[in-house]
Amino acid sequence: MADEKDSGGGPMEMALLLFGGLVVLIVLWFANGGPERADLKGIFLAPPAPLGTGESYGPQVGQPAPWAPTSTNPQ
Repeated sequence: MADEKDSGGGPMEMALLLFGGLVVLIVLWFANGGPERADLKGIFLAPPAPLGTGESYGPQVGQPAPWAPTSTNPQ
């Protein structure tokens, strides 16, 4: 009818819902340790090229892995 209001909300209601959800996620992140969490420290094993040496990490191609057993059998 002509007297009924549109209950779908508007762009402002959607923006407030999105902002509220973002605030909830940020609060949960801080409650779980946030930036001080131990597993988030040292995201990079080596700094990116402009800040560090630019060397790669991990075993080099053609080199044995550091954890691989070495042969000590003299022949």
